[in-house]
Formats: sequence, C-alpha cells, structure tokens
Amino acid sequence: MNWHDIALDGAFFFIKSPVRNLWPLIVAPVAAALISDRTARLLPRTAAGSIPAAALAAVPGLVGLTVIFHAINIDPVTSWRGVVSHRLTPLAAAALLTYAIRRAVQRQSRAARLFSIARPASGRLASAAARLGLQAREIPSEARDCFVAGALRPTVFVSSGALTHLDEAELDAALHHERAHVTSRDTLWLVLLAFLRDLAPWGRGVALDAFRAAREAAADRAAARTAGPLNLAAALIALARPGREATDAAVLPMACGDNFRWRMLALLDGSSPPSPSRSEWVKLAAGLSFSAVLLTWPLVQLRLIEFLCIIH
Repeated sequence: MNWHDIALDGAFFFIKSPVRNLWPLIVAPVAAALISDRTARLLPRTAAGSIPAAALAAVPGLVGLTVIFHAINIDPVTSWRGVVSHRLTPLAAAALLTYAIRRAVQRQSRAARLFSIARPASGRLASAAARLGLQAREIPSEARDCFVAGALRPTVFVSSGALTHLDEAELDAALHHERAHVTSRDTLWLVLLAFLRDLAPWGRGVALDAFRAAREAAADRAAARTAGPLNLAAALIALARPGREATDAAVLPMACGDNFRWRMLALLDGSSPPSPSRSEWVKLAAGLSFSAVLLTWPLVQLRLIEFLCIIH
C-alpha cells in the first residue's frame, strides 16, 4: 500500500466512516465557541458592536445545530465501530438538544413567575408608562430593580424600592431606556441567542455578554437624547448595586455588568470605550470568517465524500 492509498483510507475514516458523525459533534461546536470567545473580546462595548456580537454569539449554536441534525440523520451501519457510533452519536445530539430546550423552558418559567408576582402599575409608574406607550408592572420588593422581561410581550418591571429611590425625572429617564430595549426587541434576541449558546455550551459566552453590553449602550444613547444624560446617569446610580450581574437571558436589568463605568463616562462627558485597532479589526474579521467556515462543514464533507468516491 502506497502513501496515496494510506491518505485516502485516512480521509475515508474521518469523512465517510460512521465516526464522521461523532467527532464533528464534539470538535466543531467547541472550536466555534473558542473562536467566538477569543474574537468577542475585541469588540467595542458600544452600540456598533451589536451586529458582530450577535453573529459571534449565534455561530457556535448554529454549528452545533447543523452538526446535531447531521448526526441524527445517520445511515445504518453494520461494523462494531459503526454500531457504537450509530448509537452514541444520536444520543449525544439528542442530549445537547434536550439541554438547550430545558434551559429555554426554565427561562420562560422564570419570566412567567415575574408576571405572576408583579402587580399592575399604578400611580406615577402607570402614568409615565402610559405616556411612553409601555406595558409596566410593579414588583412588591424593596430591592432597586428596573428591567425589561419577556420575549414575546416585553414588559417593564419596576420594584417598589426603585420607585422610592427615583424621582420623576430619573424614573422618566429609566423608562426611556427600557423603551429602547422594548422597541429593539432586545429580550427576544437575547432569548434566541441564549438558546443557541446552550446548543454549544462550551467557552465562557463572551459574545453574549458583548451583545448585552452593546444593547445597553444603544439604549443609553436613545434615552439620553430624549430624557437627558444627567437624568439617566442619576437613575443608573440610584439603581446600581455592587456586584450585580445579569444572569438571565430573558431579563435586561438596567444597572448591572462590568460596563457600568463606561456607561457613566459616556453619559457624563461623552467618553466611550476605546475602539479596536486596525490589527484587532483584522482579527475580528478572521474570527468571523473561521466561524463561517465551520458552518459550511457538513456541505464540505459531502463534497469531499463525492470527490473521494470518484478518485478511489
């Protein structure tokens, strides 16, 4: 057997044999998640980063979904190695899909619980929300919370504690901020991206955090234009709590995350996070390109099989 035959046999093992369904299920989504994390660190935490952040957040899950579909539609095999792969690959694919669905159901359950414990807005919250065309509810809690929740019916939730700490101008600024989230359907996008993230639950999810930060920056900019930057900055300070992070994809708390300092600087003196350098933009483009290549793997694999069958 010459080197040509050995190379062909090796290619058939990884591309045409039953193993072809198992190793991409593990390798391809992991590679996509790692590329996404590394690339997302280069993104500016501004509104301009929304689209590339969404793309980087979605790609690992789309790769996982493509490979899962490819793995479940496996042809019957007869060899012992093929039988094992024929059983394990669909099971692994089904487990990932089940995990993602279960997490999505849990998020929906938490959102539904918010609607059940909150009461209809009244007083100045009701009048301010009506003026801005928002659906609003009040949470009977002394915590200082103001956020949008709900993917299909985004609603602003404000706690009793937040209403105590916000004056009229600050409440108006906070609701303008939340209206920007509602208008852009940010909670729906976050839920979809979180579902895709759960299909490839590797890495640290940096791209999803970058998308959230970019949408917060966009909402700040929209609210500052209509309600005034100083009022919005005062509302952020009134609602801020140390160590508070956004953990639920169905909820967009107003004052949280490690971008709080940059948001305050942007509001008070017009500063913004430093933009990526030219070399960083090149790395960002390379990361997006590699991610796109991973998405095309099943089609490339089929074409390689056809080519190898012709020359073998």
